[in-house]
Amino acid sequence: MSKLLEKSRFNLDAAEVLIKESLFAPSVHCSYYSCFQHIKSIFPFFFGISYDQIDLTVSSNTWSEHSYLIHYISKQIHDNIGYNEYSIFKRNIGDLKEFRTKSDYKEIEVTTELSNKALSIAKEINSFLYEQF
Repeated sequence: MSKLLEKSRFNLDAAEVLIKESLFAPSVHCSYYSCFQHIKSIFPFFFGISYDQIDLTVSSNTWSEHSYLIHYISKQIHDNIGYNEYSIFKRNIGDLKEFRTKSDYKEIEVTTELSNKALSIAKEINSFLYEQF
């Protein structure tokens, strides 16, 4: 198993533990990173793109690594799986990324509702990625 996929699973587990301990902001962070790490782990095995190639592509463009990987896998979902799945994935990953940004960087209270919503979306994304890749 890929180390990134293992970290993805750890982050999903951590999000659940953090919610149980009422540590809502870091749980959102873990929910998002469980998906990001899962997405990144797919690249060498399904797209033939190494982690070094990802680094080179990102360093030679204006993309952030997160934006590049999410854009690339979204296009693959659109082109190879279908528009409906693409739409759901884009909405879910966009919402989760927005929740993580608010949780990590904004002067807001992160509630149990937001952290549970982030965890639910992360589980849905991870399940989809396991099924498709």
